[in-house]
Amino acid sequence: MLLEMHCHTNRHSTCSVVDPVTLIKQIVMMNLQGAIITEHGYVWTEDEIKDLRLRAEVNNTFLILAGQEVETGLGHVLVYGPSQSISGLVSLEDLRKKFPNAALVWAHPFRRGRIPAKEDITNPVLDGLEIFSMNQNLNENYLGLEQWHKFKFTALSGSDAHEQAKAGVFPTQFDHPVITIEDVVSEIKHSRCRPFFKEIPKSGSNVTVTEITIGTKGADEWRNRLIVRNINDRKDWDKTKKSVELTKQIYDSGFKESVFRVPKIIEENEKERLIIEEGQRGKSLYDVLLKVAPKTGLKYFELSAVWLARLHNLKLEAGTAQATISKEQKRFESYLKHFIETGNPYIDKAKSLIDFVRREEEKLFESEKKSFVCSHGDFHPKNIIVGQDKAHDPETVFVSVIDFGSSMMLPTAFDVGYFLSQFCNQFDAHPELLKNYNEKMFVDAYIKEAKETGGEFIAQVKLFKLRANLSIASFLISVGKGESKDMERIIQKSIELKKELL
Repeated sequence: MLLEMHCHTNRHSTCSVVDPVTLIKQIVMMNLQGAIITEHGYVWTEDEIKDLRLRAEVNNTFLILAGQEVETGLGHVLVYGPSQSISGLVSLEDLRKKFPNAALVWAHPFRRGRIPAKEDITNPVLDGLEIFSMNQNLNENYLGLEQWHKFKFTALSGSDAHEQAKAGVFPTQFDHPVITIEDVVSEIKHSRCRPFFKEIPKSGSNVTVTEITIGTKGADEWRNRLIVRNINDRKDWDKTKKSVELTKQIYDSGFKESVFRVPKIIEENEKERLIIEEGQRGKSLYDVLLKVAPKTGLKYFELSAVWLARLHNLKLEAGTAQATISKEQKRFESYLKHFIETGNPYIDKAKSLIDFVRREEEKLFESEKKSFVCSHGDFHPKNIIVGQDKAHDPETVFVSVIDFGSSMMLPTAFDVGYFLSQFCNQFDAHPELLKNYNEKMFVDAYIKEAKETGGEFIAQVKLFKLRANLSIASFLISVGKGESKDMERIIQKSIELKKELL
């Protein structure tokens, strides 16, 4: 059972701009099963609630109850149970003495960067803490989650709604149905409730990634999304820090709250090797193109090309050209090693292709290294997020790109060729999509937005498509598909590209 535990109306809270009927109708629309109105120092009467039910036209199963928000020396406390209104400042201890059976919940305790002391968090006078609140930012809500996991107290969430759009966004989930305020008090005191959220851990070799989504989905997206990365290895941490600093730089260079975006970095914790970034609302370009009509898909496809051109136009730095050249040599050696060690039947063709790309890259890098720019390095459909700020308004569409761990200084054609290669590979089972979204469409959209490309740009794109194909072939070997139809296709396409470049 989902209840809004913390909300205000303009009838009895001067800080609120939403009227009671609008508030309740919004919470009903959010598919919650009830609301507890918590005005500042005022408890709604039974007659007021009955009248509100009639005017809001809610059915008999929707619960409307009343609590209140009280000012104490500790901070604001949500009080559930008493029918008596409590105004002014009161100590937490006096509040408990006067209302021994009430449920006392500390409201938004992490607001404004506050880090409560352990003795306050675990204070036995309190029955719970509101760890998630619309009155706390992303970082503060994550801190609340951390403290909950650490101290294992009773946790709730509340929207602290003072306006219509935020009502019902951060509900509390109750394990059992409740009907009266006494039921609510009992469930809180017995820890049979929790914040409504998802926490999905995913582990890699040296990193643990946790995806956190807090709250309910509405017409306008208010939910909190967090991506939390714990890096175990020192070397990986140093690499991650570089990608984080680059993401921050791109974010501050116009890639925030616009059509073209990158995630916002919320926290970088050196001591704990922890990165928290804002989760991106939407689906990957890969997932989206499988579902939408071609006309809509083409818009997203071309916006992805424009995003890339705008990144390159910034001419940011990510290392040095010499570091790129060194890394590329090591990669070619690694690719060839995979073929040799597995006795792959395509070894001779692969060696010829690797030698060709190595030679062509060396010539290109020698002549073009002064014009290298910061590349993404792993630009493909599954690293591109397409979303909308407002669910029913296509004018609010945005494209956001994630994962800058492979960024380095390269010719602009690298990312373009890499994307085209990965796009063809990922959509190989969907030939109609490869026809609807062809390479020329992407390249034309990129060139139109790019400030500089040069006369040899198309040939360079083909070279880097071939280079990306070698990366895909190496990956196929690593996952046991070195003799698969996919490998045969990649090798054949690479040979064709080589012929075009000769």
